[in-house]
Parts: sequence; C-alpha cells; structure tokens
Amino acid sequence: MSEQDDVIVLAYAGDLETSVAVSWLSEQHEVPVVTLTLDVGQGTDLNDVRDRALAIGATRAHVLDVREEFARHAVAPALASGTAEPRVAALARASVARYLAQIAGIEGTTLVAHGSHRPATDLGSLEELVAQENPILEVLAPCRDWALSPADIADHARSRGIPVPVAGAGLTAVRTLWGRALAGDLLDSPWAEVPPDAFTLTRSVADWPRVPAIVDVTFVEGRPTALNGVEMPLVELLSSLETIVGSHGIGRLDFASLPGGRPRIVEEAPAPVVLHAAMKALSAVVPGMWPAVRGTVRMKCLMGECHVEEVSV
Repeated sequence: MSEQDDVIVLAYAGDLETSVAVSWLSEQHEVPVVTLTLDVGQGTDLNDVRDRALAIGATRAHVLDVREEFARHAVAPALASGTAEPRVAALARASVARYLAQIAGIEGTTLVAHGSHRPATDLGSLEELVAQENPILEVLAPCRDWALSPADIADHARSRGIPVPVAGAGLTAVRTLWGRALAGDLLDSPWAEVPPDAFTLTRSVADWPRVPAIVDVTFVEGRPTALNGVEMPLVELLSSLETIVGSHGIGRLDFASLPGGRPRIVEEAPAPVVLHAAMKALSAVVPGMWPAVRGTVRMKCLMGECHVEEVSV
C-alpha cells in the first residue's frame, strides 16, 4: 500500500460476503472502502444495493448501468462460441475489471478488491483482467483469502450490524443479461436435484404451455437485431426472448464440477440457448457466414424443445 492509497475500491455484489468484506477490508487495512456495483442485468433495483453499502460503512457507493455495453461487448460475442461452459459470472468479469480500474483512477488509489473465490492464477481471473486494464493496481481478494468459515462470516456480520440472511436450500444465484447461475452446497453432489422453486427464468414441466411459441429472430452481422419483425436493442431482445422461451422450460444447463477446480453450476440461459441454435441454423445454410450470420430464423418452442422451422437468408 502506497502513501496516497487512502481508499479501497471494492466490487460489491450486495451479498453477505461482500458486505462483510466492506468492514473487514476497512479494519484490516485501516482505510475507508468505496464500493462499485455494476448493473449487468440483475433485474433488481440497485439503489437498494447502494443504500446497503452506505449503511454498512462504505464511504461512497458507485452504481453504474452498463447493460448496453455488456450486451454489445460481452453477450453478443459470446453467442458465437456457444453455451458449452458456464458464462453468467464469467462474462461479467471483464466489465468488473474495467470499471474497477476506472473508479480507482477517479478515487486516486491503486487498491481494488473483489468478492470472487476464483484463484488469482486462473485464466480469466479478475487479477489477470485488472492487470490488463492497469498493471499498477493491487488486487485484494478478501472472500478468498480471509480463511473465515461460514459461521465466522455470519458472526462477523452480526457483531457489526450487517444483516445475515436466513439460511436457505444451500444455493446462491448470480444474474446477468446472459441468464442466471445457481451454485452452492446443495450442488456438491452431482446427483442432487435442484428444487423447482430455485428456477426463476424457466418453468417446470407441469407449468409448460400447451400452445407453441413461434419466434422469428433476425441477425445482422452476427448480432440479433429483431424479434418477430420488431427491431429492438439487444438488452430488450434478450429480455423478451428469455420470457417467451423460458416459459417453455428451454435453457436449463447443468455443468459438472471439475476436479480441483470449478464446482458444479446450474444455469438458466433461455435466450442464449435459442439464439445460438438460430445462428447455427443460419450457418448451416451459408457456412461461410459464421459467426457473422445474416438472415432470419423461425423457431417453434414447445414442451421444453425449440426446433428450427424456417431459415431465410
């Protein structure tokens, strides 16, 4: 820590761990903490997150709406590479790193922090991404390095007046424009069934409509630009498509754990699953277009499946 570093900028999610990190960082480093929260499509009022950060001791709380940028620079390019790996949290890391570096510059500090448990040496870690933005920044990872047990975290929170949520089903959720990811103790077993009420973007079998949904998706240079003939920004298109196809149960993904690495993750990504299928259909007609596909794909969604009905190039 250099003499001019009088604050730490913390990427703040509003959850218990990053809330505890606000006070823990301040106490350990004896400097105030400034929080940064990005709206990447969580679907909640982030003013509440700002108020929570200030209430638990943050000196300042920055909340930025970066949904359009996130859709353009993270979601759209990811569609071309498919849905063969977890993406809900991964896609947001570059945006978090970029704005941590920017806010650190505004605050005049070289100290930034995050709540990820991902090892610093992993490819695509926040440490790596922050270094690409500004190599002089020092990155702190309290939630990974503090060696506190869940009980210790709860005790720390209670002793400092930080609200502790009621224990649930051992699941946590991360939400972005790409979709929603579930992780937690419940998924430690590869055979554990996720309770139906844990899903919010995709309906269960008993609630599937019996009438099919027909969707026309138009692409221009590899990016979806219109849904059912109506041009709209990508943020709105993702939301609309998510509602339509999620009601038919489309988009549930289950990624197995990797030994010594990633835990099991269950994602809901209705819009990306359908958009990628539509892109593949266009590419099959004119292979040389991939990934900058152009044209319109009509898809029929019913009973958990989505089939290509027609391709127009």
